[in-house]
Amino acid sequence: MPLSPASTELGFFRSSESRDSKYDPSAIGLAFSGGGYRASLFHAGAVIRLNELGILSRASRIASVSGGSITTGILAMNWDKIDWNGKAPHVATHEAMSEHFIKPLMAATSLSIDVGVSVLGLVPGISGGNQLARSYDKHIFHNKKLNTITASRRFLFCASNLQTGGLVRFTKEYVADWQAFISTTHNVKLSEAVAASSGFPPILAPLRLDLSDETVTAPAGARYDSEALRTNPVLVDGGVYDNIGLEPIWKRCGILFASNAGSNNPAKASQFRLGMMMRIVNTFLDVSVNWRERMLVNMFRNQLSDGLKERNGAYWTIKTPTTNLAWDGFKASPAQLKLASDMATRLKKFPIDNQRAAVLAGYSYADATIRKFVMPEAPAPDAAPVLP
Repeated sequence: MPLSPASTELGFFRSSESRDSKYDPSAIGLAFSGGGYRASLFHAGAVIRLNELGILSRASRIASVSGGSITTGILAMNWDKIDWNGKAPHVATHEAMSEHFIKPLMAATSLSIDVGVSVLGLVPGISGGNQLARSYDKHIFHNKKLNTITASRRFLFCASNLQTGGLVRFTKEYVADWQAFISTTHNVKLSEAVAASSGFPPILAPLRLDLSDETVTAPAGARYDSEALRTNPVLVDGGVYDNIGLEPIWKRCGILFASNAGSNNPAKASQFRLGMMMRIVNTFLDVSVNWRERMLVNMFRNQLSDGLKERNGAYWTIKTPTTNLAWDGFKASPAQLKLASDMATRLKKFPIDNQRAAVLAGYSYADATIRKFVMPEAPAPDAAPVLP
């Protein structure tokens, strides 16, 4: 089923992108947010439905932060093992997705690692982020190098640079912070990219990235030209900069699908006192996410002078109300939706019912939002996806 392209004009990005020929109104970009294993599982469900709708294999850029990077790391590592022309063009069979994506993802999110990593991170000389990378490497990515993932589309694992305050993008070809450095990836592990993206401070971070054996230069237009900033970047969770993962896709792609398993801090009626500073920090993070949400939705709504939407696509969250969605066919039950949304944003083993509920919630929200706003003629799913 065809997807309508977005406007050929640049709208909000016109002034900054008027000389950028890399914007493609027909290109599809996917973004997967942070939120611990809850996010990893929720996005896995979304990935299953994006595959069924023929969207996943046509995406040119797939960006992620934090828990979403566990999902996309496993997908990127196994992408070339999947036959993307199964029973229908652009759609992998459920058997192929199960073997090379769902099973490894469910196994990865059955490991409790945050407490052990946090304890070791307190030992002098051991960084929590680097210990997280070692744990990921041992249990999930098995010494896989970043430069060996698929070349068929661009996966972008996003981290935040404590030294510059900028966004760091890990891709197959490079690691870069436009403000300070761009590096080759000859010796960078996939586990390091995912750990840098998901190392939430202070206990799972920072990751100190060793670029001593890489070719590192200052990119064109860099804000800082300092060798000290190109040697050993100090990185934390990409959600500190952009917890939805939109930055690498919304200036390049005209069709955007974004899945958000994060949530704002609940309201409190107290005066906070001792907890006030943490509340302030979390409020800053919430404001960043809320701003990006409003901007994305407005781009879906706005039409430019050529009559097309500024961007086409869909956005869903783990707490999206279901009243205005295409909530027919198979859907996760209200009890499953609540079970998923109530999961803590931890890297710990959850009961199997919680794991399945999170996957089914992501599947249901992706389906109901896409069919409501982008592909209204697509058939509703008649059964739940089969999970291991």
